[in-house]
Amino acid sequence: MTHWVLSVSLRMASKLGKNALYQRTNGLPVAGLSFAVAILVMVLSVVNGFEVAMRERVLSLFPHVLIYDRNQMQLNQAQIEVIASHEQILATAPIMEIGGMLIANGAHQGILISAIDPVLEPKVNDLPSYLTGGQWSGLLTEPFSMVISQQLADVLKLALNDRVTLMLPIASFSLAGISTRSKRFTVVGIFDTATDLDRATAYINLAAGSALGGQRFPQGLRLKLNDLFEAANVLQSIYYANPAQPIFGSSWMSRQGSLYAAIGLQKRIMFILLALLVAVAAFNVTSQLVIYVEERRSDIAILKTLGANAGEIRRIFLLQGMTLGLIGTSAGLALGFIACDAINWGLMAVQNFFHINLLEEYFVHYLPFERLLSDFLWVAFVSLLLCFIASVYPAHRAAKMMISEGLNDGS
Repeated sequence: MTHWVLSVSLRMASKLGKNALYQRTNGLPVAGLSFAVAILVMVLSVVNGFEVAMRERVLSLFPHVLIYDRNQMQLNQAQIEVIASHEQILATAPIMEIGGMLIANGAHQGILISAIDPVLEPKVNDLPSYLTGGQWSGLLTEPFSMVISQQLADVLKLALNDRVTLMLPIASFSLAGISTRSKRFTVVGIFDTATDLDRATAYINLAAGSALGGQRFPQGLRLKLNDLFEAANVLQSIYYANPAQPIFGSSWMSRQGSLYAAIGLQKRIMFILLALLVAVAAFNVTSQLVIYVEERRSDIAILKTLGANAGEIRRIFLLQGMTLGLIGTSAGLALGFIACDAINWGLMAVQNFFHINLLEEYFVHYLPFERLLSDFLWVAFVSLLLCFIASVYPAHRAAKMMISEGLNDGS
């Protein structure tokens, strides 16, 4: 592009940009593009936030891998040593999962009890850092103690040092009739992770779990991995390394993997759908440029009279479309960046005012967002590409305009 063509293009682009910003009618395509880009950025940031929350919060509380022995109630020391020697395994801790029901103050709640070693558990579980009341060490000092979630405490109307009854689905038959196995526990800690795990999860000492569960519930080994996405491969390698051992296991992918995959799929689908919204807004630029071409018929005629060819005229008006796209995209990216904080603040204000949790049905009970530079760059690229495509027709229309058409306008 020659120097004079670039200079004319920049001057006309500057004038078009000012018109788009200050004239209500001319600014509508730019405003529409800005809002479409902002919506796309916000949605992608929220989906990213759910993905990060799933990976860094939920999966830091959930077992990466659980290993059991098919023939024994617990793994022997030789099996534990072989498993712990795997290069992907950072730490191990014993665990016993017990299904039951908590009863207190006339209320009841189905529960999954994790009987754990309070000393080893923090190496594989970040839950102690989410305690809002009491002490994790209380599981060591109290023989029959329990750590519950704030959500369970609210449902059962419990506070620290209150007593709660754990009833197990184990029935005993005698002359007196049918009785179930139950035990009263003391609440020594309350946690709040703001995730779906708070609905029905509690922790007790492994010794108390063994005494209460007897031979009904096997004791397994919980593994924390260096790369949690290698869970399936780690299981396979453990099986192959111990082909004669009757061990079996499960990974987080078998329990929560479908949810994580759904988040990734949702992000791709939302990007495609909202990109169509950006496309509609970008093609509104076409109508704006067509109007601008009609307004500049005399200028086009003069430029052609001075020797400008069709290709140079086409490039001038392509630049006009890219100017509108750049203005709208930049404004949309800035608006989307700010709106993430504003929406999060507004949601918290509404929830606090009405005392409700609008995200209670999701696996995290807050609105997470993660603004990634790569997403902003992709959105900007797609938006500018669509604006370029939308500018082709008006630019071609301007390039094909006859000199006589512009001069006959009386300009």
